[in-house]
Amino acid sequence: MNRSRSRQRAGFSIPELLIALTISVTLLLATMFALSVSFTAFQSTTRSVSTGVTGRILVERLQTLIRTGVDFGPLPGSPLDSIVSSDTISIDMGNGQWVTLRWDEPTEALYWEQNGDSWPLLEGVTQLPTGETTPIAPFTMEFKDGRWLNRAVIDLVVEHDDAQDMTIEGDRNDQFRLIGSAMPRVTAWDR
Repeated sequence: MNRSRSRQRAGFSIPELLIALTISVTLLLATMFALSVSFTAFQSTTRSVSTGVTGRILVERLQTLIRTGVDFGPLPGSPLDSIVSSDTISIDMGNGQWVTLRWDEPTEALYWEQNGDSWPLLEGVTQLPTGETTPIAPFTMEFKDGRWLNRAVIDLVVEHDDAQDMTIEGDRNDQFRLIGSAMPRVTAWDR
């Protein structure tokens, strides 16, 4: 008895399995790439927000120091000069304690110096606005009669250092330009 049976195929053929596998791998790779881009963008946004908030808090703190300070430096070289642009500002807190804020160009950091100690307050302070080739001074002080601080302007250009390794955004570093101005209370009440 030789019966000819027609075999019914159950399942998929090899080409069908390979096509399904290729589609699955493509979808999985696209999902992984989208997830990677999402994490990178989140990381970049978090760094930018962190740098911006920290910078704004720092500028507010510096304005408070200027408002409550009683003596300031560096003084103009001549009593006829009223404007001093500098990488440092020194503030006498009224109790004989001097606080100096200094921008260090090689390390791109703003330092707090007090009683011989120094520590960084903010890193990534480049002081190079977009399109400029020479750094700008972070502190501009306007003196009255060559001795008394009338107003101080804080102008910080900040970039987050870690953003430079972000290839997904084309190695773009967003700058923050943090500008604040303050007048000592002694001067404000004197008017």
